[in-house]
Amino acid sequence: MSGLFGTLDMGNRALQAQMKGLEITGHNLANVNNPGYARQRLEVASVYQTNPTQPSQGSGIHITGINQIRDHLLDAQIYSEKSVTGFLQAKKEGLDYLEAGMGNLIDLIGEGSDAANGASGINKLLGELTQNLHEVANNPASRSARQAFVDSADALAKQLQGLDKQLNELESQLDAQTLTEAEEINNQLQQLAELNLSIQKVERGGSQRANDLRDQRVELLEKLSEKLSINVSTQEDGRLLLRHQATVLVSGEDLVNTIAFETNDNNEITLSWTNDANAFNPTEGRLGGLADLKSGVLSDTRFETNDLANGLMSILNEAHEAGFATDGSTGRALFTGEDAAGIEVNTAILNNPSLLQVASRPDEPVNNENISAMIQALNTPSAALGGRTFAEAQIDLTTQLGQSIRQTERALQDQQAVESLMIQQRESISGVSIDEEMTELVKYQRAFQASAKLIGIIDEMIGSVITLSR
Repeated sequence: MSGLFGTLDMGNRALQAQMKGLEITGHNLANVNNPGYARQRLEVASVYQTNPTQPSQGSGIHITGINQIRDHLLDAQIYSEKSVTGFLQAKKEGLDYLEAGMGNLIDLIGEGSDAANGASGINKLLGELTQNLHEVANNPASRSARQAFVDSADALAKQLQGLDKQLNELESQLDAQTLTEAEEINNQLQQLAELNLSIQKVERGGSQRANDLRDQRVELLEKLSEKLSINVSTQEDGRLLLRHQATVLVSGEDLVNTIAFETNDNNEITLSWTNDANAFNPTEGRLGGLADLKSGVLSDTRFETNDLANGLMSILNEAHEAGFATDGSTGRALFTGEDAAGIEVNTAILNNPSLLQVASRPDEPVNNENISAMIQALNTPSAALGGRTFAEAQIDLTTQLGQSIRQTERALQDQQAVESLMIQQRESISGVSIDEEMTELVKYQRAFQASAKLIGIIDEMIGSVITLSR
């Protein structure tokens, strides 16, 4: 560079660079409260004279690009943490629904909590059933005592039916949520492919960098990672590659796989990939949490509930069938049905309590020996309940469910703390600091003023030269 005009050109480039720095700083300040924004910095380099006939000399500055301050490794860690958080959140939401629907039905007990104050919990109804059994034993000829026992047995059976109904409703809700999450994932994958195309169009040729579009992509990837575990990498040609385990979901602007769902003969929702033979069994993210809840706590609770119903029928039916009613009839089951959904008090006994088989001999229709055997059987460990009494099996159900709820709550709290720490760490790197940006503003302002002053001085010098030539 040489001469006044060369210096004037240098001042012009400097002026443009400082102006661009001011624009970028203003853009940063405008996005100070945008959690998905990564601050940007102007990248510049010195211009050197390349004419070999003249000595090496600086020729000012030129803009090389606008750099986005972002730690991609930290972004990947946040994707992973959000998948775990989404898993636990989905699981906790389902357990909260289960707790709200079943808490008063089973006197829910959790670590650090007392029995629920529901008016009709299984434990309360079992106590009433046992009390009424003793009333019948004390006065086997009393019709009112018999009626009270039959009513309490009917209430307990209906309570078990209510448990099964709540479990069915939760299962239906989980299936509906699974479909909703799958549809949202497919929409997000489509948006991601379209966003990749937009980024490639802007950055084609390498002269520009689509920083704001890249911010939108990171934000979209975070939302996606809440629902599904993902792995993000960049191919040799610079295109983004998104995978779930071994399955490629998005490659650049190409949407490779989406989630397909169908209902089998048992009305169960099954998920698969549209263009990949790999099995789809989500273990993280909201989809994973829903699947884990359905195959874990929900399945276990249903199994335990059916065990309770079958155990109750097995224990009391065996003892009851050995007794005799007031009319001398025998062999009648107290309960009918095969599981919690179908357990009922025998309709004949429900309509006519005198058919309750209280006595041990047909010639003594009002003795209490068989009803006493029923009381003893109810308090004796049963093989049908895995060597437990009915009361012990009920306590195991409530305690296990309560512990699952509390453990999930604690795990979610711990995970949210970890995720928050990761986000704070990223914020310290990529976030906008008002103090720092204000310093940048002053720096660019002064540099702009100095560049303008340089142009003004050169302008005066050129004017003086023109005057001298007249």
